[in-house]
Amino acid sequence: MPWETSADAWGGKLDGHNSDKEDGMSQPEHFEIVILGSGQGGKLLAWHMAQSGRRTAVVERRWIGGSCPNIACMPSKNEIWSARVTYLARHAAQFGTVTGPVATDMAKVRQRKRDMVNREVALHLENYKASGAELIMGTGRFVAPKTLEVRLNDGGTRVPPSLRCTSSAFGAKKRPSPIINSVPLAL
Repeated sequence: MPWETSADAWGGKLDGHNSDKEDGMSQPEHFEIVILGSGQGGKLLAWHMAQSGRRTAVVERRWIGGSCPNIACMPSKNEIWSARVTYLARHAAQFGTVTGPVATDMAKVRQRKRDMVNREVALHLENYKASGAELIMGTGRFVAPKTLEVRLNDGGTRVPPSLRCTSSAFGAKKRPSPIINSVPLAL
């Protein structure tokens, strides 16, 4: 698929990690923030935290940016819009517009959707790079308190203590966020 999220599809390791060491294990890495999933909430939080100077990693199993820009919200709306344009063209006479026969080229509809998804993924990758957040493509699971094991999509593994979470989200010392603390609570 054109929007595949394997490391090879994006020109190498997405996370900058060398998982090809002899024993398959990495040196210990410490992150202040580790987020599972790069969907709407995860990516925005990761970009903000990384730009705020916190060492941040996002573990994403498959879809860079989450399902919305890849397979759900945006691609479906893209195809629905193509159908709407076809409907309007077929009914143009009702609006005083004269047209000829109208046909839908589904190959072009699919390509338009795929091009949009590819642009979205590229934008997300640029945002990870610009923010300093590390994107790790793999499946994460907690194996001990504050310790995450990630099975990388390219076959390697980042194992304890390689991802040690020191964020307040996992019970460590709280460090206030100016954005979160400035939001009024409505009860």
